[in-house]
Parts: sequence; structure tokens; C-alpha cells
Amino acid sequence: MPAPKLLNATSSKLCDYAARQLNHFFPDDAGISGKTFEPYIAQTLERLGACFAGIRRRKYQDDDGPFFNYLHPDHYAVFLYLLANTIYRVDAASKLAFRVYYLNKALHALDAFYDAELPEVFMLMHPIGTVLGHAKYGNHFCAYQNCTVGSDEPGNTPVFGDGVVMYAGSTVIGKSKIGDNVVLGANAFVIDRDIPANSIVMGSFPRLHVTPNHRHVLDRRFR
Repeated sequence: MPAPKLLNATSSKLCDYAARQLNHFFPDDAGISGKTFEPYIAQTLERLGACFAGIRRRKYQDDDGPFFNYLHPDHYAVFLYLLANTIYRVDAASKLAFRVYYLNKALHALDAFYDAELPEVFMLMHPIGTVLGHAKYGNHFCAYQNCTVGSDEPGNTPVFGDGVVMYAGSTVIGKSKIGDNVVLGANAFVIDRDIPANSIVMGSFPRLHVTPNHRHVLDRRFR
């Protein structure tokens, strides 16, 4: 998948922009320059293009295909996650991946750790306060604000099917398996529970209310 069209920027300007932000937020002795990101930027933008091409929303693409606006916070939060994760994939020992993850947390209050593997196509909707921890994420994943994904005390992590939407404040913890085409309503709380495909989940453990989902997430949000 080719890189998305860049609005008001070039890849080199993006590198410089991210470097200036890092140096501003973390004014230590690292002295990061835009050239620091050059080995990773092409792969990051290719992944960003594949991600945005799969999203059925006007703010992600126009008649010419997917575009990236670095001044749109949802776009930029995805970009920084992908940049940190790409750095980690290329050089797992690099401290730069942590710095970019930390910058994303500072700018967007998004805690998506650099070694958490989000899927090829995912969407973050104003993700302030969202924590996306280790899990097996299915493709076409969407998370809103204040969502939480993470392990339980023994270290069990969730498994998500394809086409899962987590609305504001929803949580999936521990040994939970979420089927395809599942919508977790606002403040739904799932822990150590399997949710069948094509479901809408409301309420909190242990009093979950699961009803059939007659609409498909992919038709509403993704391509």
C-alpha cells in the first residue's frame, strides 16, 4: 500500500516536526534530529496509508485516496503509534521507540505501548485517556475515549475478532475472547468472559447484557 497523501507536509518535514516535539517535551541530552527518523519514516507512512485506506470516513480519504493531516489529532496519534511500533520492529533495543510512545502519551493522553501490536486497519476516535495494552487485536478495530484493554493479574490478555468497536469508557480485561462484529457500549466492562460474534455488550461484569448486533461494523466504519 502506498503512503497516504500528506497535507501541508513532506516526509522530511514530518521527521523534523516530531524531532522538535520530542526535544521540547524531553529537553535532555539526546538531541534528536529529523534525520533520526529517516530509516523508519517510509515504512511508517506505508502502514499509515494501509490503515487509512481501510477506513470509511471522510476525514481519512477523499476522491484521490487516503490522506494524512498531521494537524488532526486522531491522525497524528495513529502516526505516532505506528512510528514507535515501526522503530521497535526494526530495532527492538532502540530507546527511540519509548520516546515516541511517551510523546504520544503527552500529546494525546493515549497509552498505546510501542510493542503492543495493533492491527493493519484500526481507528482511534478522540482517544483521550485510552489504554491499549497487550492483546491479540483483530483487524478493523475502533476505540473511543477512556477505553482500556489489558491483562489480568496472572497475565492473561484478551483476543479480539474482526470488526470490534469499543465505545467511550468500555473495558476488556484478562482472559476474554471478543467475537467478530461486536460493539461494546459506553462503560461496558468485560473481564474473563467470551462474547459471541455479532453482539452488542452493555453493562459491567458480572451483570453483562449481551444482545444481537444486526448491523455490521465493517459496513458502517471500514472498507
